[in-house]
Amino acid sequence: MKWTIHELIKKADSDIDLNRKINLKEFLSEDFNDVVDILDTSVSGNFEYIKVEDTFAFYLNIKTTLTMLCSITLKKVNVDLDFNTDLYFSRDYIDDDTHVIDGITIDLKPYIFSEIITEKPMRVVSQDAYENYEEDIEKLDEEEIVENSPFAKLKK
Repeated sequence: MKWTIHELIKKADSDIDLNRKINLKEFLSEDFNDVVDILDTSVSGNFEYIKVEDTFAFYLNIKTTLTMLCSITLKKVNVDLDFNTDLYFSRDYIDDDTHVIDGITIDLKPYIFSEIITEKPMRVVSQDAYENYEEDIEKLDEEEIVENSPFAKLKK
């Protein structure tokens, strides 16, 4: 999903529909420690070239499945995502919602991956996460609470 600016300007008059399956696995890294895998992502929608503002607007529907780790058991859990998003690109800075085009090409893949990471749940819990779950609650007496308080030194 990469085009030059001139290709997009030409396509804006006729072929504005987008319907692709893309692979975004290349963007997964250790920085996303709760996301293990991402299946092929379906991207559909359209775009327009707003001549007055020299801006490209992409109106997209994104469908994908993430494999995330359960926050309790670390088991793999599939998370289906289906959401709409709008992406705006311009050659010059307009506002914080509009991406500045670097060079003469627009590559949507990193922006789509960024939108997916924004939409993913903060944590997931597998269906059987609480079956063998035991919580160890440690009780502290008053003296231990004061000793472990980060404000204890301020009191002195």
